[in-house]
Amino acid sequence: MIKISKLILFLSRLADRADTSQEERLQHSFLIYMGLLMSVGGILWGTICFLSGLQTQASIPFVYAIITFINFTYLYYSKNFKLVQFIQVLISLLLPFFFQFAIGGFVASGGVIWWSILSILAGFAFQHRQTTLKWFLIYLSLVIISAVFDGANIFKVVEVPKSISILFFAMNITWISIIIYTLFYYFVDSELKFRHSLEVSEDKLKVALKENQEYLQITQNQLIESEKMSALGNLVAGVAHEVNTPLGISITAASIYDSKIKELKSLIKDNTLSKSVLNNTLDSFEEANTILVKNLSRAALLIKNFKQISVDQTSDNIRDFELNEYIKEIVFTLHNEFKHRPIELSLELCKEELLMHSNPGAISQVMVNILQNTLFHAFDIKDEGKVVIETKAYDKYALIRVSDNGKGVNKEISEKIFEPFVTSKPNTGGTGLGLSITHALIDEILGGSIVLDHEYKNGTSFIIKIPYLIAQED
Repeated sequence: MIKISKLILFLSRLADRADTSQEERLQHSFLIYMGLLMSVGGILWGTICFLSGLQTQASIPFVYAIITFINFTYLYYSKNFKLVQFIQVLISLLLPFFFQFAIGGFVASGGVIWWSILSILAGFAFQHRQTTLKWFLIYLSLVIISAVFDGANIFKVVEVPKSISILFFAMNITWISIIIYTLFYYFVDSELKFRHSLEVSEDKLKVALKENQEYLQITQNQLIESEKMSALGNLVAGVAHEVNTPLGISITAASIYDSKIKELKSLIKDNTLSKSVLNNTLDSFEEANTILVKNLSRAALLIKNFKQISVDQTSDNIRDFELNEYIKEIVFTLHNEFKHRPIELSLELCKEELLMHSNPGAISQVMVNILQNTLFHAFDIKDEGKVVIETKAYDKYALIRVSDNGKGVNKEISEKIFEPFVTSKPNTGGTGLGLSITHALIDEILGGSIVLDHEYKNGTSFIIKIPYLIAQED
């Protein structure tokens, strides 16, 4: 039984290649099984005819079995399934008709033409509807011709007793029924197994997708927190540069950042934080520390603004504030970012008060991210340029437009500019996370939207819409 099973499995895979799909495997198996079962029937018919003294008639079913063997041997070596299935369907359709003619007609042969219907059934498994329809029309034509010839006694080559004709009918119906049942049982069973495997694969994919979504959500939250600390570090660096205090105070502030870096490294050693988050945070703090040490002349007036913004960025508190004034405070803390670049930062704020009940820390981080992104991507280090921040009041939201006259964004990047790891400077320090995190902050924290203005032709322009009243969860 095991050897027979292996033989059947081998035969069913005669046409398969390494890249053969499951659907194609089913088609190959269906054709091969049909040919083998019809060949067994042909050998049975040929043997009966031969023992009955009808050697000439016996040659037709034997020829069918021989052609099938040659055809499948060619299939094994060539894998040309299209040609082989055409030949197999053709001989399965025509040879029963010729055999019927040789025996003595439709009635005398016990309706042996019915064997041809198997070729039509097989056609449904591996051919297009139009092709199958053509084969079916040929089959109907052969049936009609058989009826006409039988009625005109054209088939009377040999005389077959009525009892033998009845036996032929029983044999044909029985064997054809067995073949149809076997083929469709196999086909349906294979289809059910295939669908079950698809369902199992789909369930596994759903589980994997859910796990990936959860992981991405955790990663996104960590990136947002990392970006908050990075933005805060940049603000601290800017403030320290402008503060008119002794050098020792600035060095002390720098040493605090150095201490925090050591703490983070200690956490990495203890495996209490993920490596990716720690590396991102550590890089941001080291950059902030470098800026803090190098830039030591910030104005004392910056302290007041910095205190409020730093508190906002390190918390998720929602409070009341006026957006135009808050933007001025943010821009003031970024004075050092523009101070050493030939870039003019202009404010064109609306006259209306934009009273917000929202998350100022998220807004601060959004503005810092966009302005730093503009400095990094829109202009080369020595380029002159201009950045404009505009605000407008609408019924339910405030609009912020940040525009520049820099290099602009090429079309390839503009279509996916808010996706993670998309950057125009992959080899010069760009991570591709700034605008992705900015989009997440606006969409998920502030309940607003940000788009790239594709109609803007003088550089790059981002349009941000933020509701006056943030939607709070219960």
